[in-house]
Amino acid sequence: MIVDLHAHALDEQFIHDLSKTPVAGLRAEHGDDGYWVIRRQGDDRKSSIDPNLHDLPKRLESLRKRDVGLQLFAPPPFMLAWPGGASGVELVRALNIASHRIAAQSGGRMEMLAVLALGEPEVAAQELQRAVDEHGVRGVMMPSSAGGKPLDDPEFAPLFTLIEKLGLVIFMHPTSAVTSERFGMYGVHVLIGWPFETTLAVTRMIFEGQLERHPTLKLVLAHGGGNLMFLRGRLDSAYEATGWEADPYFRKNITRRPSEYLDRLYYDTCALSEDSNRFTIQAMGAERVVFGSDYPFDIGDPEGRRTVPVVDALPEAQRQMIYSGNALRLLEGAGRG
Repeated sequence: MIVDLHAHALDEQFIHDLSKTPVAGLRAEHGDDGYWVIRRQGDDRKSSIDPNLHDLPKRLESLRKRDVGLQLFAPPPFMLAWPGGASGVELVRALNIASHRIAAQSGGRMEMLAVLALGEPEVAAQELQRAVDEHGVRGVMMPSSAGGKPLDDPEFAPLFTLIEKLGLVIFMHPTSAVTSERFGMYGVHVLIGWPFETTLAVTRMIFEGQLERHPTLKLVLAHGGGNLMFLRGRLDSAYEATGWEADPYFRKNITRRPSEYLDRLYYDTCALSEDSNRFTIQAMGAERVVFGSDYPFDIGDPEGRRTVPVVDALPEAQRQMIYSGNALRLLEGAGRG
């Protein structure tokens, strides 16, 4: 059995309702091609909705065929945070209700990850507690920044304290902190900018002491951790520097090398090449890697074709860890405090 820790879904009823009554400035409409698009008030840009996000029968058939016994999911990333903003209470409540409805219709094969009210940090912890109490969530999908505001901002300290106390799994997914002009177009931003966003978010969390203050956070990184594994030595070099480039900042908030904090984290298999997946497993060890598909997106691994050949070639014990063991261990007891 496979446990997929990285997937996205939208409830079809939620989209239909959004076409009649906007929520938090979002409205849905049919595009020229007949597919749904979502627009944000005051923003000319639109987000096209992959029909596979809300085609639940097709998804469940795919899960059955691939022996995915459990898939954890959240709404698509553009709904969590965007340049200059992040989801607030109104949107979070609507999305969490919609995700709960999907899970209830999935026959036990899908489990929601709650989304967070990072746009209203003063009540973000309270809203997360609501999701735990009302929906029984065991994890959250957290964007890499709150519309450009870093996750290590002191405003989010109560939220991280609650997440650690409850033992919830954090699945960190990159989002766009800035608009895409520098990248030429949005697709290039996703390809290049999003791995950087994960890298920056976690690097800040290390050097600002957030992972030092919260040593038991269950933090899982999308897309094989962005560029972090390749940069492990570079981060350590700043901590270890004693020459003219040495800066007190790199030791001010932490008591060990940055790579040691990276060793506490988990990394999904959605690195999008077999070589990258092999490197992830080799660098971090099979005990720190979880299966992630990014279903249903093409710039992902929705059917596991870039992952399964790599994992299937491993010894049985390592296969079991990556396919399900590590994820089940992370989820065990989550949400109970």
